[in-house]
Amino acid sequence: MACSITSGRGRFCCSQVGGIKKVFLASFGDSGNDAIVSVTADSTTGVVSDIDADSGQVEFFEFELDRQLSSFNQTIVTGSGGSVAYQQDFELHMSNDSEKSWALMQQIVESLMTVIVLDNNGVYYLCGVENGIECSGGTYAHGGDVAFTDYVGYVLNFTGTELKPAYNMSTATPFKQWTNAELTIGSSKYNTCQI
Repeated sequence: MACSITSGRGRFCCSQVGGIKKVFLASFGDSGNDAIVSVTADSTTGVVSDIDADSGQVEFFEFELDRQLSSFNQTIVTGSGGSVAYQQDFELHMSNDSEKSWALMQQIVESLMTVIVLDNNGVYYLCGVENGIECSGGTYAHGGDVAFTDYVGYVLNFTGTELKPAYNMSTATPFKQWTNAELTIGSSKYNTCQI
């Protein structure tokens, strides 16, 4: 049988922490347009060993997230016909507002994206390779504009469904030259509040 179990799993003594600290977003490309077309993972460890992109380069943009508020989860979805898929869900908290945020957040909400996640353990994950990740809801929060300590910023929810779980890219930076692809981080970034 092709799905035979080949190993057990012991109880882990070390600890890991939850949550994510950053996401890197790239426009989800169609074939021939900055698309990640294939990912090769090690058959034993599952860690990515190579990435191939149509145009050779995929540009991601970095978004820093509020500490201990943002999350990334994968839900295993099974069907009675023997099918399985992995729903990838994000809740991203980005406090504060700025003049630049209004247009940028609108672009993000309307886009289909490929996402790299950096969790609080320093592990990178690649999501939305085959079908993309899209916004499923959220809030432009002004905290009711009541108390000084009320939340002001963006809470955005994203979801996507893939046939495989998110690819583990290990703790080494994925933003490098792979055999047939270069993943880069765009230099454009801002962090000034609107006053």
